[in-house]
Amino acid sequence: MFKPRKFFLLLVLIAPGISAAEENASTTALRAVVESERSFAAASLHQGIRESFLQFLADDAIILRPEPTNGKALYAKYEDKGRQLNWRPIFAIISNSGELGVTTGPWELKKSTTDEAPFAFGQFVSVWKKQPDNSWKVIVDAGIGHPKPTAEPGEVQFSLPYPAPKNESVFAKTEELFANRLKLDAGAGLLDFASDEVRIFRDENFPAVGKESAKIMLNSDHGKMTRQISGAGKSASNDLAWRYGPYSNEHGNAPEQGYYLTIWRYDRSGDWKIIVDWQKKSKVE
Repeated sequence: MFKPRKFFLLLVLIAPGISAAEENASTTALRAVVESERSFAAASLHQGIRESFLQFLADDAIILRPEPTNGKALYAKYEDKGRQLNWRPIFAIISNSGELGVTTGPWELKKSTTDEAPFAFGQFVSVWKKQPDNSWKVIVDAGIGHPKPTAEPGEVQFSLPYPAPKNESVFAKTEELFANRLKLDAGAGLLDFASDEVRIFRDENFPAVGKESAKIMLNSDHGKMTRQISGAGKSASNDLAWRYGPYSNEHGNAPEQGYYLTIWRYDRSGDWKIIVDWQKKSKVE
């Protein structure tokens, strides 16, 4: 179980050209997202898995398991069976408009509250949206599993936004170029459009944090990938966007199918870049 520790905030990549007032507004909004994630995790420990998800999911929230399904419908039928799920955010981003955010971090699962050690570990990716009543709710949630970590997770990192682009058509063009690049070489295509801060999530693997780590993870993936968009959203400030849907990847005679979740952000390079990419194979019956 994660040991409670003092909550430090590491402010990283503060965009040049943003005023102090804008910076403070972004920090305040991002802090609210992180605190919502922490409250979500606390509710899981004290109220149970089912009740916590029903409380913090938006009515139209999508859970990727990996097939997309309505989260409220899923957890209305979920049975905790005495299991205890705990997690914490260690990376968070926010849009300039302050109404769309993303958190990632580790999770662990125990068979019961009395067990000393968890039996399963992994990482989550959550997309958060500010509601009309100013509360924050999860609108997309995905996770992977991986072996037991060998080190404690770091403290949470805040990644603040850069000035939003004025031309909204730039993103559509970037997506088109990205889709075409994936069809030639999946691994190289992802790296071409990855942010320096990128976090890559693949099942049964520890996340690749940063572009250099992403190169190691993706270097051997030279398949021809096709991704379809079945769900999407973008911030009001046009600087943070999410996409999910099915993918297929041709590896010679071993085709692979599954689902993906990609978070795009307009960054300091003046281009749209992938800041988070999650992908999980479909189960083979």
